Amino acid sequence: MLDQVVQRCGCSEGLRPALEVWTTVQSAPEPGLAFLTGGRRDLSFDMELPRPGAIARAGSTVVEATDPAWKITGLNDQHAHLRSNEGSAPAPRVGDRIALGISHPCTTFDKWHWMPIVDDDYCIVDAVTIHF
Repeated sequence: MLDQVVQRCGCSEGLRPALEVWTTVQSAPEPGLAFLTGGRRDLSFDMELPRPGAIARAGSTVVEATDPAWKITGLNDQHAHLRSNEGSAPAPRVGDRIALGISHPCTTFDKWHWMPIVDDDYCIVDAVTIHF
């Protein structure tokens, strides 16, 4: 379905997420698997599950792109399940913060009372209240 959207709009790099929700790695119980502090109560999805897009390692304010092979493979009420390829990039560790791109934000808006607005350096520059 997403391939059809890309073909229809003519954008070779695909669509970008309309919204990012930042989560934290709460547990990394085995190689290649991490549980994040955001689930169905916090995130929505439409055509596809949220996509990991950026990471700030624990103790750092430097934001980097995530490995494109990282995938959210499931959501339960309070957690996202992140799968990473062993050896392709440093695996996510407890305390790392990971931004998840949301493809269709409408049903995420009704989960929050307010949202910060950030600039390209992730500095909060404003906030909006949500009345959805």
